[in-house]
This record gives sequence, C-alpha cells and structure tokens, in this order.
Amino acid sequence: MIDHVSTGYKQFFQSLLEAVPWPIIVLDHSLSVHYYNQAAVQLLEAKEALHHLKLDQLIPDITILELVKKSIQEEIPAKGESPRDNSGTVWKISVTPLEHEPLHANKGKQRTAPGRYFALVIEDLTELRRLERVRRDFIANISHELRTPLTSIRLLVETLEETIDTDPDQAQTFVEKIDTEVQHLSALVAEILELSRIESGQVPMTIQPVQAEQLVREVMARMLPLAQRHRVVLRTEIEQGKTEVAADSKHIARVLVNLVHNAIKFTSSGGVVVIGTRLQPEGNTQSFFVRDTGVGIRPEDLPRIFERFYKVSQARSRADFIGPGGGGSGLGLAIARHVVEAHGGRIKAESVLEQGSTFTFTLPVTVRSRS
Repeated sequence: MIDHVSTGYKQFFQSLLEAVPWPIIVLDHSLSVHYYNQAAVQLLEAKEALHHLKLDQLIPDITILELVKKSIQEEIPAKGESPRDNSGTVWKISVTPLEHEPLHANKGKQRTAPGRYFALVIEDLTELRRLERVRRDFIANISHELRTPLTSIRLLVETLEETIDTDPDQAQTFVEKIDTEVQHLSALVAEILELSRIESGQVPMTIQPVQAEQLVREVMARMLPLAQRHRVVLRTEIEQGKTEVAADSKHIARVLVNLVHNAIKFTSSGGVVVIGTRLQPEGNTQSFFVRDTGVGIRPEDLPRIFERFYKVSQARSRADFIGPGGGGSGLGLAIARHVVEAHGGRIKAESVLEQGSTFTFTLPVTVRSRS
C-alpha cells in the first residue's frame, strides 16, 4: 500500500498532486480519503483535514457517488458531469483506478494482491461554459447587427442600379442612404474593436488628477446643443466638484457623453437630464451620475444592460426620441463599464418605469482641494 512506502516517496507523490491544476482526491475501496491536494480543499471549502473522511461526507451528491462506486466495483475508469445547484455550476468528474503493489520490509514473503486506489479528479466547468455561452451570444449578436445594414445596402444597390440612369435625384437619395448604412457599419466595427482592446487591457490609460467639476462641465458644454435640438433641459448638480479624481479624462468624458446621449435619447421633449458629481460619504471615491425623466427601464432589463449587445425592450421606442429608440449597437454601456472598472471604479443603473433612470459610476479620489 502507498502508506507503507518511504516518507520521501510520499512527499514526492504529494508534490505531484499539488502540481496538477485540478482538485484530486485519492480514495480506497471504502471511499475513504487517503491523499488530496489543496485545490480539492478549496473546492470543497473543507474546514478540517480530509484524511480518512468518507467521500459522502465531503460530496453528498448521489450522481457523483454512484459514478465513483461504479468505477470502484468494476475497476474501470469512469467519467461524467454533475450540475451542482441552480447557480449553473457544473463539475466534470473523472475516476481512474490506480494500481500499487505493496512493499514489505521482510524479503522472501509472498506478495499479496496489488492494492487498489482510485483517483477522483474534479474539474469545475462553470467558467468554461460561461465563456462558451458568451462566445455563442457574441457570434449570434454580431451576425444580427451586421445582417440588417448589409441587407439594406444590398437592396439599395439593386434599386440604385434601376434608377441611376432614369432618375438621378432618386439615385442620389439612395447613395446617401447607402452612405448612412456604411457609416453605421464602420461605427459598429470600431466599437467592437474598442471593446475588444479594452477587455484585453490593450488600451493605454493616462491616469492623472482631474477635477470632477471640470469633467462634468466639459460634457455639459458638448451635449447642450443636442439637448436643445430635441427640447430636453440639460443641467448640472455639482457637489464637492473641486475634488480631484484619478482618471483618464478623455475616456471618462466619453463615458459621460455616452450616458448623457442615452438619457436624451429616451427622454421626451420637455424632459430633464441632469449631469452631476458628489463626494461619497467615505471620502475616497467621487460619484458621477446622469439622471433623466425619461421612459425608464424595466426591472427585468436592469441586471443585463451592461452586457455586450444587450438591448432593452422596444417599448422604450417612441416617435419623439432620437433615432429608433434603443437602436445602436448595444455596446456603449459595455464599453462604459469596462472603462470605469479599468479605473478601479464601479458603475450601476437605477430606474423606475415611466419615471426615469439614473446611471452612477465612481472614481477614486486623488487629492481633495481645500476650500
């Protein structure tokens, strides 16, 4: 048995277990634990040593226990998957019989039958499945986003071919529409590339002390013409605005512009959009917010609005909003989230349907100017 071998061999065997990136438990026929690695301790959240505990004390899962028992009884390798709970956690289970011939101190004695141990390997597939789902969703979403403008361009080109000689004015209209669709495609590709670079950490951030008030007022000046054009009141609320935050002013300004543009988009004529900033009570973070009196967001949409390509219900679409109300790539808020998090901040949204929404993000404070 393994327990009879030298201490050096045991240490070497334990080192091998620790070198494996997955949780491993070595069991005997009675399902008693003999060896394990720290990855197993962490996965099982064990509060005590696992030596000689029974497997059913550690993993009270019938599916896993039956798989292990089958491997032990038939002395064959076995594999399977087991959903752990309603959270979507999935474990991949592998059981492999291990042969070890006992060593005896006294030579000449007849050797007994080889001992049997079984290596139970557990691989958490949760993150892998999540990434697979993200990949599938990304392909489906990008295909959908590209299909619509490409179809429009194809139809416009076909019509243009029919009118270019007979109706030059109508042909010019189609050319302008094609140009609009091409611009939409270019913007979509640019946003996808930008999000990809931000997610992979390839976008350089020039973090410098910037006054919160300065960021708010710059965005106010940039977005005021758009608000006036659509008869939306745009104003500021600035508290402790001289506080300096650690930020790349270019990227954070783009986040604010995106939030204000969305607020104007979903606020009808006569509504109000507020850009504001205030120091958080603990004093080490400054919050920035954009509040509107628009149509609001449904509770079921709120948890997902910062996901890539996620678009809220078409119920938000109204004739007096900019564009198709909810049109766009669905990437703006995802980009905003990654930019804010790259600064060490957090972004969130609160909303009441038909009453308005508030988007808030925080940035770390560097120096707070004295009054």
